[in-house]
Amino acid sequence: MFIKHLEGPLFFGSTAKFTETAKQIPATASTLVIRLDKVPYVDQSGLYALESIIIDLVQKDKTVLLVGMDQQPRYMMERIDIIPDLIPEEQIFDIFEDCISWMKLNVKDEY
Repeated sequence: MFIKHLEGPLFFGSTAKFTETAKQIPATASTLVIRLDKVPYVDQSGLYALESIIIDLVQKDKTVLLVGMDQQPRYMMERIDIIPDLIPEEQIFDIFEDCISWMKLNVKDEY
């Protein structure tokens, strides 16, 4: 698994950094946890960068889990159907501990 903790708004000026970070995800990671508890706001640019990365991961059979999402980022992701089309409700968690519990039951070590 690979855990990424995002901090600050995800907007036009920060999408390049986020996209570069996504390239660092190891090929052996079957699951990506995106911690969003410090992301108060996502604009259109940030939303589409996030969508592009998630689509790429899903196409590579990676599981994406979201943790600690504020109301505005969640609303934006629901508007363009990231939620539930790419990330179903059962892969969204309010707190990190619930995410860890889910992973213990559902993520198998393949390497």
